[in-house]
Amino acid sequence: MKKLIALILILVITSFVVVSKNDTFLNMELSFNKNGNPNDIVYVKPPDFKSEKYKWEYIKERLFDGETENVYKIKEPILISLENATQQDSIIIKEIIQELQIIIPNKTIDFFTSFVGKPIESVLKNNFNTLFKGIPVYSLMGSTIAMEFDQELNHSVTIEAQGLNAVKVPNDIGNISSSHFFRDQVLNDRNSPYYIFIDINKVLSLEERKLYIKYEFLRSLCFVRDEKVLNEESSVNNIFNSIKHKPENSKFTDADKFLLQKLYSDDFIEQFKDYMYANYPWRYASSFVNKKEHEFKVWSIIIGVGVLVFVLMFSFFQNRKFKYSYLNYWFPVFLILLHFIHLVNIHEFLTKFNSVIGWNSHIFFQIALAFVFSIIISFNLWGIEKISIKENQIFSYQLLLKVIFTFVSFISPLTLIFLESDRKGFLEFILPYILFSAGLAIGRGLLLYLNHFSASLVKEKDVELSRLKEAKAEAEVKVLQSQINPHFLYNALNSIASLAHTDADKTEKMALSLSDLFRHSINRKGAKVNTLGDELSLVRNYLEIEQIRFGDRLSFNIDIEPDLLTVEIPMFILQPLVENAIKHGISKIEGQGQIILKVSKKDNGILISVQDNGPDFPEGLVSGHGLQTVYDLLRFSYGDKAEMSWHNQPQKEITIQIYNMI
Repeated sequence: MKKLIALILILVITSFVVVSKNDTFLNMELSFNKNGNPNDIVYVKPPDFKSEKYKWEYIKERLFDGETENVYKIKEPILISLENATQQDSIIIKEIIQELQIIIPNKTIDFFTSFVGKPIESVLKNNFNTLFKGIPVYSLMGSTIAMEFDQELNHSVTIEAQGLNAVKVPNDIGNISSSHFFRDQVLNDRNSPYYIFIDINKVLSLEERKLYIKYEFLRSLCFVRDEKVLNEESSVNNIFNSIKHKPENSKFTDADKFLLQKLYSDDFIEQFKDYMYANYPWRYASSFVNKKEHEFKVWSIIIGVGVLVFVLMFSFFQNRKFKYSYLNYWFPVFLILLHFIHLVNIHEFLTKFNSVIGWNSHIFFQIALAFVFSIIISFNLWGIEKISIKENQIFSYQLLLKVIFTFVSFISPLTLIFLESDRKGFLEFILPYILFSAGLAIGRGLLLYLNHFSASLVKEKDVELSRLKEAKAEAEVKVLQSQINPHFLYNALNSIASLAHTDADKTEKMALSLSDLFRHSINRKGAKVNTLGDELSLVRNYLEIEQIRFGDRLSFNIDIEPDLLTVEIPMFILQPLVENAIKHGISKIEGQGQIILKVSKKDNGILISVQDNGPDFPEGLVSGHGLQTVYDLLRFSYGDKAEMSWHNQPQKEITIQIYNMI
């Protein structure tokens, strides 16, 4: 029952988690496309442009792809190479460098020639692994922004000669072309310069010219996600906004400065993660920062919960049988479907952020659906197995049929729905369910095999244990029987010794009777059972010996139904009863002693009774080695099919009842 309660608690607790309203603000503040991917989310709530949250959102939308934490930035010193630049252009670049050094003071920003001591053309003649100031040439190239100013050069030809794609931004003052970032350049270091070709054929003021140069230079410092456009209500003309924004309409805003400052900080990724987890639900933040790792976490959670549920179900239903055989199918199937749907809810909650799981719309409806489907599936499985599987079939054949029937029974209802539904959308659900059904069928087959294997082992052990118990019982019976003979011999010899000095004739008669008694015993050496007739002869010899010792003080009577004389009982089971009557009864009185031994039929068994007129039995168990021996013989020979009892009223008597003997 505890395991069933645990299974129900798992359903209830996790249902409250996935239905929780704590994350509903996510759907109000974020807009999703039809797929609900983090990469396709844009901030729609009207922002405060001066707030730090807006600036972090700006970073989030401009730099990240919503699946990884990979962002592009120049890891080595930021170097600038100028070609055909005028004095005015050089002044503009120096002013930009000075402004950037204030924003990102931890980063070295310098002209290539000043930093390396050689022009870029000279450095390129060296091997790419050659070090300059401890930095290899290929890293220096990837850290360089090469700006070329020329009014007559065909830019497209030059760029194609460099093996690069270019994005041209035509305007009324000329053309500005720049290198295009490839995906592998975002994930890895660049090994070639970032080219900016500026062809301005119109006379501009210093500030106007600076505006265009600064726009392209700043955008070369990071990879901007141009495919994601901020909502118009929250959009301003930032430098790092969409490429559709023209340079002349853009401003180097606080948000742009914040972006560069954070991007080039040593712990940028850690700061960004802190922001995400502080301002978004952990499931969304985890998926946005590292989607693959998040999916691994999700599947780890699902597999962990699934394994826990499997263990609890297996231990609960193992060797559990209901009164009605159909319930042995329906109840497990119902719980399995409930937990499968429950795991689907967990996956949806952790991976899809454009839906809200509700009690009425999801949970209660799913419970009803699981109930209906469990009836159909379990009835199919129960009926098919009842008709097709017979007890006399070999186990491997039964196992194969049960695996096939399980898979077919689980998949058939959904197959019918699939044929009548929108197949395109339904495939998203039915494919995982098919895999689940296949795994369930194989899992059931494995459990049936393990149960069969363990049951076979238990049977083998039981047989082996029974043999050991039987051997032990036989050994103990032999030991007990061997204990009777010395015990009786000891008493008999004492009696002969006591008569030797008083009555030679009685001594001789007693010795001969003892000889006959032991001849009777020796002839049956190794036997475990004896007939009642032979056992009574043994008792009669014993009583005759004791009668010689006691003389006229002892009389005895033996009464047995004739058809019981051939019934077999354990050897030496009657003599200790008579010996006990003499030792603890007749020997304690001075008058006439009498012993009566009766053997009769009772309740398909036999009843053995020994009566004497000696002192009453004491309270509690009867002491004496002889009676303990009889008790042990009965236990080893008959188990719970025999019992021994004694009483003092109305007649002092000890009895043995052996059931189902005849």
